Amino acid sequence: MSELLVSILLGKLGSVVFDGVDQEIGVLVGIKSEIKRLTKTLTIIQGVLEDAEEKQVKNKAVKLWLEDFKNISYDAEDILDEWSTRSMIRTSSQPNPNASISKKIPFQLFELFTCFKPIVVRHDIGIKMKGLNKRLDEIARKKELYNLNEIQRNEKHRPLTSAFADVSQIYGRVVDKDAIVNKLWDESTHHDSHVPVISIVGTGGFGKTALAQLILKETKVLTSFEKQMWVCVSDPLDLEKVAKQIIEEANGNVPATIGWHALLKNLSKAIQGKRYILVLDDVWSYNGDQWSQLKQALDCGAMGSRILITTRNEMVAMKMDSSYRHMLGQLRDDDCWTLFRSIAFMGREDDLDKFKDIGEEISKKCKGVPLEVKVLASLMRFKRTRQEWRNVLESNLWEGGEGFLPSILFSYYALPSYLKPCLMYCAVLPKDAYIEKEEMVRLWMAQGYLGSTGSADLEMIGRDYFDNLAMLSFFQDFERDSEGNITSCKMHDLVHDFVQFLTKTETIILEEQMGSSTNVRHLCARDLYGSSICEQKNLRTLRPIHGSSLNSTVALELLHQLKCLRVLSLRHCHIKELPSKVERLLHLRYLDLSYNSELEELPEAVCNLPNLQTLNLSSCGHLKRLPEGIGKLSNLRHLHIKGCPSLAYLPRGIGKLMCLRTLEEFIVGVRESGDEVSKEIGCKIEELQLLNHLQGHLLIRELRQVADVSNVEQAELKMKEKLFSLKLHFGFEDEEKEDVIRMEGILEGIKPHTNLEKLEIEYYRGIRLPEWISSLSNLTELSLVHLHQCLQLPALGKLVSLECLKLKWLPTLKRLGCEFYGLDTLHSNGSVQRRHSSSSSSSRKW
Repeated sequence: MSELLVSILLGKLGSVVFDGVDQEIGVLVGIKSEIKRLTKTLTIIQGVLEDAEEKQVKNKAVKLWLEDFKNISYDAEDILDEWSTRSMIRTSSQPNPNASISKKIPFQLFELFTCFKPIVVRHDIGIKMKGLNKRLDEIARKKELYNLNEIQRNEKHRPLTSAFADVSQIYGRVVDKDAIVNKLWDESTHHDSHVPVISIVGTGGFGKTALAQLILKETKVLTSFEKQMWVCVSDPLDLEKVAKQIIEEANGNVPATIGWHALLKNLSKAIQGKRYILVLDDVWSYNGDQWSQLKQALDCGAMGSRILITTRNEMVAMKMDSSYRHMLGQLRDDDCWTLFRSIAFMGREDDLDKFKDIGEEISKKCKGVPLEVKVLASLMRFKRTRQEWRNVLESNLWEGGEGFLPSILFSYYALPSYLKPCLMYCAVLPKDAYIEKEEMVRLWMAQGYLGSTGSADLEMIGRDYFDNLAMLSFFQDFERDSEGNITSCKMHDLVHDFVQFLTKTETIILEEQMGSSTNVRHLCARDLYGSSICEQKNLRTLRPIHGSSLNSTVALELLHQLKCLRVLSLRHCHIKELPSKVERLLHLRYLDLSYNSELEELPEAVCNLPNLQTLNLSSCGHLKRLPEGIGKLSNLRHLHIKGCPSLAYLPRGIGKLMCLRTLEEFIVGVRESGDEVSKEIGCKIEELQLLNHLQGHLLIRELRQVADVSNVEQAELKMKEKLFSLKLHFGFEDEEKEDVIRMEGILEGIKPHTNLEKLEIEYYRGIRLPEWISSLSNLTELSLVHLHQCLQLPALGKLVSLECLKLKWLPTLKRLGCEFYGLDTLHSNGSVQRRHSSSSSSSRKW
């Protein structure tokens, strides 16, 4: 973590630009010399940081030294970020050199009367730099006390290249699985009318959760229980939350905030008469009164229902009246070796003989702990020499530190510096929370962990980083898309404990109101109280725990005081209005306002956030408009507006956002009729022209409102080579009012890139479809819906990759001729002549 912070700082120090005003300040406070001094000291400290990272686990004094250094580094980054941001604002406000004199004069007068402000700001920055150097000098002197040495590492900034190891297979647990499955059907465990509780008890890392997942996949379990429900309990125990999750698992409906007893009635009703198996995973503690009441509600299930819990604490299992407690032990040595070998030598089976003797010894040192084996085997996959393997076998890290598994220490220390902060940032999420890959990548980007902004594909870098951490078994419980790419995952409790240990003074997950602290940088809170949260002046991340509340009259008005914020999430916080003071958060990169159904508009002040990269407005159902000045957000990369049906148009200026990667919907501007003349509001379709970084999915709405057909080609969709899914919606209108030729001209002008894989066309009112559809050689899915005047389809038989074809509500389509199949002619004997033999693929799902 500290290593990357230094790298970021040195990069920013090297890119500092002095303008005319800066030269004056340089004379006043010697700022250039302070920057040189800061750069020199950082470079000296950088050499010993890796040694300090390794020693901090066992040496508390070194850990405190590192924390002090990180605090200074954070402060230095804030200062340099403020400098560069204000320089960016100053540059963007410069008049156009080609502008008329009448436009230049007001700007020069403005500069004349406000020139003192940048001087004051930069003078203040210079003073802060002096203070930083004094603090850093003290840190540099203290490093000698801890005998920190420089470690030479040949670090390569590249992603790992081996194939993903599938660690989902479970070894050595057949006997355990069979024993528990037999107890699920053992009627002796069922007494009175109560649903029996069966417990799996074992030490952390022994595979309790994996075993429970394996049991649920058993055919006998899948076919015998009407409902299979899984609820992660974790710590602290919140049985109200557990009850809501059970109801959601049972019938899909989550009740609104109601009292405990009403919640239990809902639960009883949801499972009434159903034969279910419920897994309560990772139960840490016990609340006698609430558990008894919850259990009474669960007893309303049908005869044969079962509750399976996993816990580290046998006493908890006893208090929950378990009819059977299964004690999960260590794996045998041969099972450890089988698991180790399946991961460490995946894709390199030829190396097995070369490393087998050392590998067997390493697997024995894992002492039968499956998590230990998985993490260490994942690390060994990337070690290529016997000496590297011996170094692991003979390392003193096997002695552990602070109770952490040696494998976690090995894997963490082996990480390159650019991956360590990405891993540690995951500590901002609660235990057992799902980590959404794309969201986490954008959070890393907001913190500066992925490099500089601009045209670089930081998202791709972030996805590689995420996959690297997954390959090393820091993540688990993967969810994947149809192509096998990870979309989300979890972090094992023991890994989460480790990253929280490394970040415990700077990253806090808060269930109650917090006390005062100046070192907290990242905060995930249950209740976002303004009076306490806003005292944390150094916060860089503020996120709610799911289901959090927000005191809108206090917290929102005070949030602008958190001037170091990079990430602000107000998701699900029931806010109605965002204060204009948000513009004071100059460092803000990530703003999430999703799922605030009462939010109707954003203040124009949002457009004064020059560093903003992600703006998430998903599922703001009553959002009516975006700020008119949105084109000023030159660094915006992701604009999420999916699920905003009240949004009638996008403001002009969207086309200036040339860094944009995500634009889920583009709404063609509307024409409003006034008393005398009509006028167009919103952006025209040609504003898509320069947005060539768009990727993923794009919906273009209200295509019927394109005023000039000749402008459609200017959108240059053929240049959007990373756009893989496109939906064209022409809008709802009386067909008789539409000009068929104009409709056909609009669609003809679209012409997307041939990389397109999915195409949907809805409410198109032309008679024919354009021939460019037949040229989309990579198209796998095509959907044509509500084409009320279409008489003929293009030669879809030419689409050699097409797998799924959806035709719905095409009332005027009379027949599917040879041209539909891509055939030349239909002979009198019924045989046909094919144009392309590849069109006859038997794998199609038409």
